[in-house]
Amino acid sequence: MELKDIRKEHNFRELGGYVNKDGRIIRYGEFFRSGPLGKLSEEELAYVRSLHIRHVFDFRSDREISELADPLLPGAVYHAVNALTDSEGKPVDFSPKAIDKADFSGNKGSDFLEMMYGNLPFTKAYVEMFDVIKKKETPILFHCTAGKDRTGIAAVLILILLGVDEETALDDYELTNDYRTAAIDRFLKKMEALIGNNDELRHALRGVEGVNRENAELSLQRIKDRYGDYETFFKAQYGIDEKMQAELVSYYTAEQG
Repeated sequence: MELKDIRKEHNFRELGGYVNKDGRIIRYGEFFRSGPLGKLSEEELAYVRSLHIRHVFDFRSDREISELADPLLPGAVYHAVNALTDSEGKPVDFSPKAIDKADFSGNKGSDFLEMMYGNLPFTKAYVEMFDVIKKKETPILFHCTAGKDRTGIAAVLILILLGVDEETALDDYELTNDYRTAAIDRFLKKMEALIGNNDELRHALRGVEGVNRENAELSLQRIKDRYGDYETFFKAQYGIDEKMQAELVSYYTAEQG
């Protein structure tokens, strides 16, 4: 079995293969992202165990974890680090179930998105993940309930740290819609009576089972609003200065060919 054989609905993929601004390629087998491991088949789980993952970062809330615990991966350190927090670091329910019930009308929708995506880059959960990346203790696997938002923003930040341009990092975020097409279609069909001819609402609700690019763009904009640029952000948020970033880029990337 290979990574491509894992059912697409699990949104299981890796960051290897992307090319950064210097023409260097992100090394394969270092950074894996996914939906919940508890939904993998035995065959899929056997493949994941063969990847020799050293750290698993579970970005779900305690409630989400209690509903579907992760199976153990031999030799991996498990980090239950809730990425669903407000600006003060207090847990908030931004799970797909909560988003399903959210009111996206008027300013309420904007407030909800701001609270979620505006706060994600500053969650302490990512600090713990980047501490491991700094120590070069890879491969790592990071996931949440659908492997799309909490997981997706984490992937965007890793790619930008390693010199991948912003648009390519956002493309990786948006790739979730390809992996989760069936789930998106099922949900929108269920909501058809509510949506009607309201294309704006249809687009917003696609983000329940899929992603909307502008939400990730909001996360990145809040980084710029607070720090001005990514270099300042990485130093202030994760203790990664210019010298360390260059070292990490060198370690986690390789020349093409």
